[in-house]
Amino acid sequence: MTLEPPSGAPSWVVLSGSTIGSVHVRDHLPLQDSIHTWTNGVQAVVAVADGHGHRAHFRSDTGSALATVSAVEELRRVLGDLTDPETAADVVATAAAAIVDTWVAKVEHHIEANPYDGSDDRQAAALHDPLRPYGTTILAAAVTGDLLVVLQIGDGDSVIVTDQGEAMRAVPDDPQLDGLHTSSLCEPDPLSALRTAVIDTRVEDVALAFLCTDGFGTSRVDAEGWWRQTGEQLVDFGRTRGLDWMRDQLPGWLEEPAQIGGDDTSMVIIVRGDLGAGAGSGERPVDPHRTLTAELANTLERP
Repeated sequence: MTLEPPSGAPSWVVLSGSTIGSVHVRDHLPLQDSIHTWTNGVQAVVAVADGHGHRAHFRSDTGSALATVSAVEELRRVLGDLTDPETAADVVATAAAAIVDTWVAKVEHHIEANPYDGSDDRQAAALHDPLRPYGTTILAAAVTGDLLVVLQIGDGDSVIVTDQGEAMRAVPDDPQLDGLHTSSLCEPDPLSALRTAVIDTRVEDVALAFLCTDGFGTSRVDAEGWWRQTGEQLVDFGRTRGLDWMRDQLPGWLEEPAQIGGDDTSMVIIVRGDLGAGAGSGERPVDPHRTLTAELANTLERP
């Protein structure tokens, strides 16, 4: 149930984008990332998912789309319960279980309408493991009142950034990730890989949070610190150039990693609405063709 937000609550803006990877274009594969978002201005729920793309997961584009819809549906249901940092973790865990159940139900409904026919080895394997073709990760976040909650199953990055531009990973690392395999909603017990966070936005002074599929991070040459630099730069962009400018630039920022790394690349940003209130005052000249990567390089080069 979504309750009426309290008066005086901070406003939140959602920015999102998704770009197909060059390898998927080459191999005539569909975009397998998905994004779904909802906001009423002071509350927001967002989700991003990365369908696995391996030939065994031949319906993962559908799987990722169903995952993001399921995540937004279930997190919206619990917004009214996210009022106390002490109880929010249990609310998020309950929502995560509901997301898995809802995703499974939606996948089963899709299979009923599009049954496997056993015509090749993939179809035959799917008859014995029907969820596997829909394999996908899920990253989701919700903000309401002074609470920001995050949940994640599988790879990708969830990052929160303070008003001072200090970035921190929202959830712990997944010990099951080895660079080749990822946890998935299609596994027998996906909740064993669930990672969650509850953040009091007043205590952490949160300016924004961003969720992205691994196509964004794995293409970075500065693999250890790219998310810190990205967070710092996004806050700077919001403050000096404004949120409308960020929205316009986001597709271009995703295009370069999708081309270089070859994987689908998606990002969703929840940003505090007042961050861009002073944009245009003393800002640097803007080259609209510069990518986020180029801006980061420029930042690193400046003394």
